Amino acid sequence: MVAAPFVVLGGCPSGENNSGGASGTGGAAGDAPGDVADGDGAEPWDPVWHETKPKAWPTVGPEKNPDCGPGCRVALNVPISTTVETPDYTTERAMGLSSDGQGVAFAGVGESITSLVPRKNDTGHIQLGLWGHYMSSARSFGIGDGQIELTSLLTGETKLVFRWTPVDGSADGSELTALNDKYVFYTFKGIHSRSRQTGEQKWLAFGSCYSVCATESVLVCENGKIYVLDPELPELKAKKKLDDGKELQVDGSCSADRKQYAWIDYRDPPGPGSNFDFTRKGGEVYFHDFSTGKTKRATFDSPDKPRAKVYPGIGDGLAVWNEAPLGAAEPSPEDWGSYYGVSEALATLDLATGKRCQLENGPTLGYKSVHGKHVYAVWLDKKANQTRLVDIDLDYPGFKWQCQDTPGWVN
Repeated sequence: MVAAPFVVLGGCPSGENNSGGASGTGGAAGDAPGDVADGDGAEPWDPVWHETKPKAWPTVGPEKNPDCGPGCRVALNVPISTTVETPDYTTERAMGLSSDGQGVAFAGVGESITSLVPRKNDTGHIQLGLWGHYMSSARSFGIGDGQIELTSLLTGETKLVFRWTPVDGSADGSELTALNDKYVFYTFKGIHSRSRQTGEQKWLAFGSCYSVCATESVLVCENGKIYVLDPELPELKAKKKLDDGKELQVDGSCSADRKQYAWIDYRDPPGPGSNFDFTRKGGEVYFHDFSTGKTKRATFDSPDKPRAKVYPGIGDGLAVWNEAPLGAAEPSPEDWGSYYGVSEALATLDLATGKRCQLENGPTLGYKSVHGKHVYAVWLDKKANQTRLVDIDLDYPGFKWQCQDTPGWVN
């Protein structure tokens, strides 16, 4: 999952575990604040999911979707919010928060019908995490008043993970959630985990993250550096750097199967000295394989011909990102805004062969998820001024890719 930090306050905008499922002794999704357990987050936990009847979620068809261009289809049939939320993915599903108040939208990868978890009578579900058939989210009931929930997308059954209430007018809240098969992760004055089996809670680290995803065993946190937090380790001893090149690391995202992680790294000259908000120089795609524990550099433009690169995705033997077009007059501008602005071309790298290709007039996309030869990402419908989640077919016959080999590439 990737999500910009966002504190849940009043007035804010709105392997797979396939076990059946039901609510613990904490509050259900529709409860008001007074109806749920109150206090320090030590709510009782029931690991058993009791409901078995499939939930009849409202659905939306694709009939009124905008045309997103050649080789592209709209993947979720509602406009989605990217100001406080970015989509999340598994190998089976894509999920995003609707920007028109309809709730959380989700659909099977490659499917045309979108289901909706309707918005509640508060801010609705935000800070989404996705794993298998389950969704983690936060809800707010006012200033300093909210909770973290875990919901079955099969039955709608919901468990209360953590609850906080106002203390002396404090505006404390959560900024993100994530989950894997064993844990729900969330922030509240630090980064925490709760065991989905035992209910045990741990404080993993101080601080927060700009983007996160949960793998099968750890939480990956990006905030200018890439960290992993291991919930199996003792409290406040769970955090270490994934692969520290001593320089800026940004735009990180997991593969849909959570076995790989890609980001833009500035360790290679002229990248050193780049910073989060202002100056960027160079920048190369790096990725880490959790099954082998190895990190690899994927692009090699620096130092001779640095080229701006943003928002990489990885999976199914392919890395995909946006970069400055081959014909750009200034392929690596140094100010942060121009750096992202010039990165209009879609680029791919075959991780088996090292073949690198660029589609100069392709779609400009945000955070990406790779599913075979399809890429899911956010796209701005400029005509309607709405953001959509789209599915790009990289094998679309009308695309004119410009390709070259990566010298010396070894898988």
